[in-house]
Amino acid sequence: MLGFDWLKKSAVVKLDQLADMAGFVRYGTSAGLPVSPQTAVQVAAVFCAVRVIAEDIAKMPVRVMSEDFDDNGMTKQTVARDHWATRLLSRRPNEFQTSFEFREYALLSAVLDKGFLGVKNINSRGEIVEILPVPMGSWSVLRHPNQWGHYFEVYDSDSNTIGRFEPSAVMYLRGPSLDGWRALPAISAAREAIGLSLALEKQHSRLAGQGGKPSGVLSFENALNPEQRAKLRETWQDKFGPSGEGGVAILDQAAKFESMVMKSVDAQYIETRQFQVEEVARAFRVHPNKLMHSGNQSTFASAESFNRSHVTDALMPWVKRFEEVADRDILGNKPGLRVDLDEHSLLRGDFKDQGEYYTKALGSGGQPGWMTPNEIRAEVGLNPLPEEWANQVPQGAMNDKGASDGNEG
Repeated sequence: MLGFDWLKKSAVVKLDQLADMAGFVRYGTSAGLPVSPQTAVQVAAVFCAVRVIAEDIAKMPVRVMSEDFDDNGMTKQTVARDHWATRLLSRRPNEFQTSFEFREYALLSAVLDKGFLGVKNINSRGEIVEILPVPMGSWSVLRHPNQWGHYFEVYDSDSNTIGRFEPSAVMYLRGPSLDGWRALPAISAAREAIGLSLALEKQHSRLAGQGGKPSGVLSFENALNPEQRAKLRETWQDKFGPSGEGGVAILDQAAKFESMVMKSVDAQYIETRQFQVEEVARAFRVHPNKLMHSGNQSTFASAESFNRSHVTDALMPWVKRFEEVADRDILGNKPGLRVDLDEHSLLRGDFKDQGEYYTKALGSGGQPGWMTPNEIRAEVGLNPLPEEWANQVPQGAMNDKGASDGNEG
């Protein structure tokens, strides 16, 4: 198996150096601009989409849960705070990344490229002491000949294979797949939308670089000698070129100017670029509202609904992928243990809604409650109360009355 020195050095390579180091896969487009992870993030909508998914997953509290059953067969869950996997995932996945940075990079790789690959460093007790992320663009997943199993190859800067890893030696997180073992990168499926966005940005930049002055042809009824043409070209460029002072052109000798480039209004740049934001949002299943594109349908009243839709539709598939991959590759699918990403903090409403929810949770209206005061205090970031009643679930006045009536009978 490959030693860890190369991985520790490579894991901190900058994104803009990766193409030179191993070469990103590039997907051709009809717009004529190849799309890769490196070029895709140059589109603001793509950069925002992958960041909003990766950062939202990374900011969720992560923990290892221990599950057991009570005498009635109901599941009991407790946080396994002293388990080595809790320390690994929530504190220090490796020596150079925080828990947030590790999960952020893992999701960026899985959302933007063909997946995240991390090599496990296991001690003599069978505990994973660190997970070393392999840079995007420097590994591949391959199948064993005539077998269902697969393995991973890691490459150096010259694209030479320097290590092969079986699935048991790595953590492998990927997105949707068409064959069941390799990911379908979003930038591959949406390469035409991303390529068009890149082309529009380049075209608009060129037009802006010309001061908004389109290229064209000056024509005269009478023939001009070479010296006249050169002088006229120089004068026109100085006055009306990209760096010229502009103004009103006065032409004589029946001269005509014909534009050869569409102006911004003619090309409907604004409408087209707004549509491309929506196309990118569809590709990554992120609501345009999360890409800072409100459109005509967003209101303050609908913001909370959009946020809940973002959590359930865009984030939850990635939450489940990460949890189940961690169960498999970190915990080894050990019974009674599971990795949990807590998304509840992203689903909280405003203070009024929280107040109404917690009031009901404490038994509002005489109905039995389902949370203790200390559980509520923990959710809102307050320390527990030392009183015994703060650790008890309120039974509600109606429930107490029923019990009292039953005792009297």
